[in-house]
Amino acid sequence: MIFDRAQQKNLERLQNVLISDKQFSPQKVEKVLKSDMYDLLSNYATMSPDDVNIKVEVQKDGTYKFLMVAKCDRLKIFGSLPDDYV
Repeated sequence: MIFDRAQQKNLERLQNVLISDKQFSPQKVEKVLKSDMYDLLSNYATMSPDDVNIKVEVQKDGTYKFLMVAKCDRLKIFGSLPDDYV
Protein backbone atom coordinates (compact mmCIF):
# COMPACT_ATOMS: atom_id res chain seq x y z
CA MET A 1 0.00 0.00 0.00
CA ILE A 2 2.81 2.44 0.88
CA PHE A 3 4.61 1.54 -2.33
CA ASP A 4 1.46 2.13 -4.36
CA ARG A 5 1.19 5.66 -2.95
CA ALA A 6 4.87 6.36 -3.61
CA GLN A 7 4.55 5.08 -7.17
CA GLN A 8 1.44 7.20 -7.68
CA LYS A 9 3.25 10.31 -6.41
CA ASN A 10 6.20 9.59 -8.69
CA LEU A 11 3.86 9.16 -11.65
CA GLU A 12 2.14 12.47 -10.84
CA ARG A 13 5.54 14.24 -10.60
CA LEU A 14 6.59 12.79 -13.94
CA GLN A 15 3.35 13.94 -15.56
CA ASN A 16 3.84 17.45 -14.15
CA VAL A 17 7.40 17.58 -15.48
CA LEU A 18 6.32 16.43 -18.93
CA ILE A 19 3.51 18.99 -19.03
CA SER A 20 5.79 21.86 -18.00
CA ASP A 21 8.44 20.77 -20.51
CA LYS A 22 5.87 21.04 -23.29
CA GLN A 23 4.95 24.55 -22.16
CA PHE A 24 8.59 25.69 -22.00
CA SER A 25 10.06 26.54 -25.36
CA PRO A 26 13.72 27.60 -25.54
CA GLN A 27 12.94 29.18 -28.92
CA LYS A 28 10.40 31.51 -27.30
CA VAL A 29 12.89 32.48 -24.60
CA GLU A 30 15.58 33.07 -27.24
CA LYS A 31 13.24 35.34 -29.21
CA VAL A 32 12.38 37.47 -26.16
CA LEU A 33 16.02 37.64 -25.02
CA LYS A 34 17.17 38.63 -28.51
CA SER A 35 14.68 41.50 -28.57
CA ASP A 36 15.65 42.67 -25.07
CA MET A 37 19.38 42.42 -25.78
CA TYR A 38 19.01 44.35 -29.03
CA ASP A 39 17.05 47.10 -27.22
CA LEU A 40 19.77 47.34 -24.59
CA LEU A 41 22.85 47.10 -26.80
CA SER A 42 21.53 49.43 -29.49
CA ASN A 43 21.83 52.22 -26.89
CA TYR A 44 25.60 51.70 -26.93
CA ALA A 45 26.36 50.53 -30.48
CA THR A 46 25.17 50.75 -34.06
CA MET A 47 23.72 47.39 -35.02
CA SER A 48 20.70 45.65 -36.48
CA PRO A 49 18.57 42.97 -34.80
CA ASP A 50 20.21 40.39 -37.07
CA ASP A 51 23.55 41.19 -35.39
CA VAL A 52 22.33 39.73 -32.07
CA ASN A 53 22.34 35.96 -31.60
CA ILE A 54 21.01 34.18 -28.51
CA LYS A 55 21.05 30.48 -27.72
CA VAL A 56 19.64 28.74 -24.64
CA GLU A 57 21.19 25.38 -23.75
CA VAL A 58 19.91 22.98 -21.10
CA GLN A 59 22.84 21.47 -19.21
CA LYS A 60 23.06 17.89 -17.94
CA ASP A 61 22.39 19.03 -14.38
CA GLY A 62 19.17 20.78 -15.44
CA THR A 63 20.57 24.33 -15.35
CA TYR A 64 20.39 26.66 -18.33
CA LYS A 65 23.24 28.33 -20.18
CA PHE A 66 22.60 31.54 -22.13
CA LEU A 67 24.99 32.16 -25.01
CA MET A 68 24.82 35.70 -26.39
CA VAL A 69 26.85 37.19 -29.22
CA ALA A 70 26.40 40.65 -30.69
CA LYS A 71 28.26 42.29 -33.55
CA CYS A 72 28.28 46.03 -34.13
CA ASP A 73 29.62 48.44 -36.72
CA ARG A 74 30.68 51.01 -34.17
CA LEU A 75 30.21 52.10 -30.57
CA LYS A 76 28.21 55.22 -29.88
CA ILE A 77 29.98 58.17 -28.34
CA PHE A 78 28.91 58.45 -24.71
CA GLY A 79 28.51 62.22 -25.05
CA SER A 80 25.61 61.54 -27.41
CA LEU A 81 23.65 59.55 -24.82
CA PRO A 82 21.04 61.28 -22.67
CA ASP A 83 22.29 62.62 -19.31
CA ASP A 84 20.26 59.94 -17.50
CA TYR A 85 22.77 57.31 -18.68
CA VAL A 86 25.90 59.10 -17.51
